[in-house]
Amino acid sequence: MRGWLRQRVSLASRRTRVRTRAWLQRHPRTRAFLTRTGSLEVDEFTLARGVAVGLFIGLTPTVGIQTVLMLVASVALRANFPAAFVASWINNPFTFAPFYFGFHALGGYLMRFVPVRFESLSGLEQEIALETAALVIGSLAIALPAGVLGYAGFLYVWRRFDLHMPARVDAQDAAQDPPGTAGGAG
Repeated sequence: MRGWLRQRVSLASRRTRVRTRAWLQRHPRTRAFLTRTGSLEVDEFTLARGVAVGLFIGLTPTVGIQTVLMLVASVALRANFPAAFVASWINNPFTFAPFYFGFHALGGYLMRFVPVRFESLSGLEQEIALETAALVIGSLAIALPAGVLGYAGFLYVWRRFDLHMPARVDAQDAAQDPPGTAGGAG
């Protein structure tokens, strides 16, 4: 099981890295900004923070501005932005309607215990405000624990299966032959 999982993670990781590097090559300003802020760092804690950010924002009703919010949160929390971006795909066109329905139902239930009133509004405006509040409260009730569990779960899997990113080989090191070989000093 460990070997299979490590192989799958390595293969998926390789594909994701290739796509991410290609996108960053096409957007040099974004790459420079993310590099300066540490949002492209790859270690277990940075990746875990990225997963937490992606789950949290992916599970909130922020469709249309999710990428901007993830970028801001990744910079503020020094989280891995590509990990946040991938984790946010939990909310996609296929899961959008069921998630929002569930958020609204949970928020409606929780609003019985949370004193939310919009007395300055009347009629349709008040109804829209109450429905929006139910959606936001329900999504936050799911998104906060999902972010925390995503962070802890990522760290657990990373350590349990001893996952590590492959070591990078510098171009200079790859071009030089190791000492004592036929191509070495001779």
